[in-house]
Amino acid sequence: MDPAAIQLAPLLDRLVNYERSRPDQALWDLAAMQRLLARPGAAAPPRPAVQIGGSKGKGTAAAMLAMLANRAGLRAGVYTSPHVDTLLERLRIGDATITVARLEPILRDLLATTADRAPTFFEALTAAAVQWFADERVDLAIYEVGLGGRLDATTAIPVDASLLTTIELEHTDVLGDTIAAIATEKAAIVRPGGLGFTTATGEALAVVRAHARRVDARLLVHGVDFEARLLQDRGDALVGELALPRGDTLPFGLRGGALYELPALAMAAACLSTLSPALELDLRELPRPVQPCRFEVVSEADGATLILDGAHTERSIAAVATELQRRWPGQRPHVLFASASGKRWRESLSSILPIADRFLVTEVTGTSSEDAAAIVAHLRGLGVAAQRVDDVGAGLAALRAHAGLRLVVGSFYLVGAVRRLLARERSTHDERST
Repeated sequence: MDPAAIQLAPLLDRLVNYERSRPDQALWDLAAMQRLLARPGAAAPPRPAVQIGGSKGKGTAAAMLAMLANRAGLRAGVYTSPHVDTLLERLRIGDATITVARLEPILRDLLATTADRAPTFFEALTAAAVQWFADERVDLAIYEVGLGGRLDATTAIPVDASLLTTIELEHTDVLGDTIAAIATEKAAIVRPGGLGFTTATGEALAVVRAHARRVDARLLVHGVDFEARLLQDRGDALVGELALPRGDTLPFGLRGGALYELPALAMAAACLSTLSPALELDLRELPRPVQPCRFEVVSEADGATLILDGAHTERSIAAVATELQRRWPGQRPHVLFASASGKRWRESLSSILPIADRFLVTEVTGTSSEDAAAIVAHLRGLGVAAQRVDDVGAGLAALRAHAGLRLVVGSFYLVGAVRRLLARERSTHDERST
């Protein structure tokens, strides 16, 4: 259990958590968030501010933007979701997350606001992030969209730029069942008369461009107005140059980076250089931002390598598969997989099938889950070796029976649970060692 969630339970238990209940329609709007931001005594949202939306890669873009800002001497506040180990991860400034002692009075104040309905869990934490960033006088506030864009709580916050990552078919029961419909929901984060950056392509990009024209926003597109150009793959570092919207180029080096992270790096640099033209950006020896469960590489006690990644869409899992082949060519991983309900798990699995050796399938806890037996039956019907395991612990044990490359993927709930098991193992080992 998350100690912070336990301490804050008297407040949090009063809130509806749609991340866990997964409704099949949008039961929220911007009105509640607007009331929270306008409540008596509320601090004005800090500026400049950036909102980040899209289907996948939002967290990476936020981490890249914060890293570049911090390296340039700015204090960046970042609000992201979901969390892996503790809800405190969602609110951080620099390397420090918010404390329970600071978050509790902010939440208490928020929930004292009278309204037709109580804020949701996400709305309350979003408003808390705004208040904390304002109290701490951050130089840059970064807000990651939770779901969609048009009605997301972060869209009630005034921002100076909007970043849109790739757009895929996901959350189709809430956002629509076509790329165009989903792109329409997400494009709404590009504000009227505002500034937008995107790595979207194809049909999604066409929708985003049309929206930007309609609201008279300036839209800058990866591959057209800015771009990351890879010049050398050194294995331990990706080296190249970034073409920026202002016309110049900067050399970059990303240690330990994944190929699919380069567009996010380019978008972050393009955004920061546009918002703060006088800022000096040094991109030559960048460390890959540490992000739990986002291509997290773990060295196991037996010498094997375990990869933790919360990817759960077709394109994001395909990116994981490509990165596995780049780093460990010829190795076929054993895969521990699970899917939260309502996800396009068949399409997601199709992206990893060509390189995987065997699948272990379980169910996630903490939210509704797809039936593991049905997933196993689907895989076996395709001639793929697959078996159901009772729980995460059994899945990790079965995965470790394989001496080669190991991958946990398909759901942040699954990957987070495995990560917590690994942490408990390390803690037990350390206690025995002392």
